[in-house]
Amino acid sequence: MIKFAHLADLHLGGWREKKLTQLNFITFKLSIEKIIQEKVDFVLFAGDIFNTAIPPIELVEIVVKELMKLKENHIPLYVIGGSHDYSNSGKSFISLLEAAGLFIDVSKYETIDKNKVNLKFHKDKSKTNISGILGKKNGLDKNIYANLNSHNLNPEYFNIFMFHCTLNDIFDKPNCLSNAPSKSNLDNSQLIDFDTVKPDFMKNVNSEIKSNMLPTGFDYYAGGHIHTHIEAVYDKKPLSYPGPLFPNNFRELINEKPSFNLCEFEFSTRETKIKRIFLKTYEKEYIKIEIDNLNPIQAQSKIQEEIENINVEGKIILLEISGVVDGKISDININKIISNLYNNESYCVLKNTYKLTTNQIEKIEISNINNISEIENEIIEKNLEKNENYLDEIKLTKKLLSLDLSKIDEEKNQEYENRIKEVISKTLN
Repeated sequence: MIKFAHLADLHLGGWREKKLTQLNFITFKLSIEKIIQEKVDFVLFAGDIFNTAIPPIELVEIVVKELMKLKENHIPLYVIGGSHDYSNSGKSFISLLEAAGLFIDVSKYETIDKNKVNLKFHKDKSKTNISGILGKKNGLDKNIYANLNSHNLNPEYFNIFMFHCTLNDIFDKPNCLSNAPSKSNLDNSQLIDFDTVKPDFMKNVNSEIKSNMLPTGFDYYAGGHIHTHIEAVYDKKPLSYPGPLFPNNFRELINEKPSFNLCEFEFSTRETKIKRIFLKTYEKEYIKIEIDNLNPIQAQSKIQEEIENINVEGKIILLEISGVVDGKISDININKIISNLYNNESYCVLKNTYKLTTNQIEKIEISNINNISEIENEIIEKNLEKNENYLDEIKLTKKLLSLDLSKIDEEKNQEYENRIKEVISKTLN
């Protein structure tokens, strides 16, 4: 029997809030402790250890200290890069950490005649063959899958394929449903139809990587990139996304629990059993409040009333406010509400007002719907034409819209913010 852990999507450094960055690391540290306790043969990490290719050095330092614990306990770590781990220039701390001997990157491959791709395999001492394909931004990894050569797998070995991508149509129903795990066994998992592994929240995400691009014949398919736990079957063998090792946004904090897969492969049956290991490092409180047709004073009063009887001490508070306000949204003074939550010793407060709007928005009828640019121009002109200096305002607004404010590859957040402030200041004179 072979025992191994399958992790993915830590995204260390992805949170702006320092407290959540600290929780993210604490969860990673706990996962390493649990893995060592379980005495696994090896560990798989299927992409996105960090949230950027060149993370802050203090984050790299704490990760190195934890990975050293695996090395000291003679537990090999096999990694593929995720879409956040690599930049378009190819620079990444993944390469540096591999050179330091902390893990082995199994996503290396060789390109031969006519751009055909041969997978390279690493043989673990447990009679395991491991290979994989790294995840790239904007679906650029599709070219690797599209040009894969056929390969010969050793049937006496446990063969693992690692990948980091969204799969659009993973199954042909007749080939897979007989061995699919029952939904009743997918505790706290994304419940999906077994002809797809795309969860509902990604239904509008298109991927050019299709089921027939995945290599066949492997015993276990170790996925990353989709931030929810999924178990399915491909080529009559288990395929799994373990879910995020730590939630990466507001929605994930509501729906996901930090976890990883603990797997056992039995040579005699060639079956792999998957057990989810949950890591409890925080408590949360999701507070959803509807304030339809209330004025700002009434809305603020309702929010305060609904919050005051909730025990928020030491918890991550997820405050979601929605509805149509009869007045200005800014008059609700949400910042004061958040301040009160911190005064009651909340650990961290995150707000979501995406579905909060006002009835004071004016409707503008537009005549030209040929393209987005023309729609924008007409909305701007009709919205500003009642102002005294509307021609100057239109000119300035269009100038602001024409600015390229996208983040430069490998640019740090603070550098990006400073550059944007400078560009806008100059534009506004």
